[in-house]
Amino acid sequence: MASTISGMAHVRLSAPDLGRMEAFLDDFGMVKVHRDDQRLYMRGVGEAPFLHVTELGEPGVISCAYELRDAALLADLAKLPGARGIEHIDEPGGGRRVRVQDPNGLWLEFVTEREPVARLAPRALVRDAQGESRVLGPARVERIAHTAFATPNLPGSIEWYQRTLGVIPTDELFVGEPENVIGQFNRIDLGDTPVDHHIVFLLRGPRAGLHHVSYQVEGVDDIFFGYDHLHQRDYDHVRGIGRHALGSQIFDYWMSPFGQMHEHWISQERMTAKSRFNHIRIGDGMSYDTGEKPPERFVKQATPLVAWQD
Repeated sequence: MASTISGMAHVRLSAPDLGRMEAFLDDFGMVKVHRDDQRLYMRGVGEAPFLHVTELGEPGVISCAYELRDAALLADLAKLPGARGIEHIDEPGGGRRVRVQDPNGLWLEFVTEREPVARLAPRALVRDAQGESRVLGPARVERIAHTAFATPNLPGSIEWYQRTLGVIPTDELFVGEPENVIGQFNRIDLGDTPVDHHIVFLLRGPRAGLHHVSYQVEGVDDIFFGYDHLHQRDYDHVRGIGRHALGSQIFDYWMSPFGQMHEHWISQERMTAKSRFNHIRIGDGMSYDTGEKPPERFVKQATPLVAWQD
C-alpha cells in the first residue's frame, strides 16, 4: 500500500532574530524568498517554493511538512483526531494543507497543490577560459530530504508514523540485546519507485524534540564547499564530514545560531518497497558510521517544541 506522502516540503522553526537566521541559512546554501516582521522563507535551487520557514519567537521547532502523494487524501487526514480542517495556505506557492499533531505534540503539515518555481541555474561543471578548480561560497541546497526526531515514546511514535504517513521501516538500531531498540529509520513506500533510505528517523530520548533537519545538496562537492564556507565564518560545527554506513550518505552537521541542527547530505543508495528491513547492533553513542565517534551533544540533541501561533 503506497504511502500517504511523496516527500518532505519544509520545516517550520522559531527564532528570536530573523536576520541572524537568514544570514546562517544564506551561508548554509539557501536563497531568501520572502521576509517580513514575523516570518522568513528560504528556498533551494530546485522547484519547491520554499524549504525552510522561520517564525519570530523563542528558539524551537514548530512543525514538519510533507508533500501529499494525492490531493484527494486531504479529506481523510482532516478526519484524524485533533486535526485542523482543510486550510488554504497563505504563503509562497499557495496550495492547501491539513495540520495534525503527532503523539509528542509536534505539528505535521500535509500540503498539496503548491505552485512550483523555476529552478536556479546549475553550477557550471566545465571550466571556462578564465576558470580554475576552486569554488568559493556556500553549498547549493537542492531539496529537503528528511528529519530525525527524539521521543520518550519510541514504540508509540513508530506505530503512529507508519499508520498515519504510510511509511515503512528500513533499518532498526539496537544496543546490546535486540529488544533494546534505540531508533528506527522509515522510508516512503512508492512500490517499485526508488526512494531515499529514510524520510524520518525516530530515536529514543528523554524528551521530545527535533534532532536535525537534513538538506540534500546539488553534488557531493557541495558538502566540502559548504564545510569550508561555514567554517570560515565561525559557525558552530557539530559533526562531519563523514559517511553514514546505513544509506551510504555523506554528511556534515551544523548548528544554527538558535540550537537547531542542520545537515548537508547526499546519498547514492536507494530503496524500493521490496528492500530488506534490517536490525542493526551499534555501539554506545550511536557509533556505527565512518569517521569520528559522534560527540555527546550530537547524541543528546533535541530542539524543543514550541506552540503554533495562529
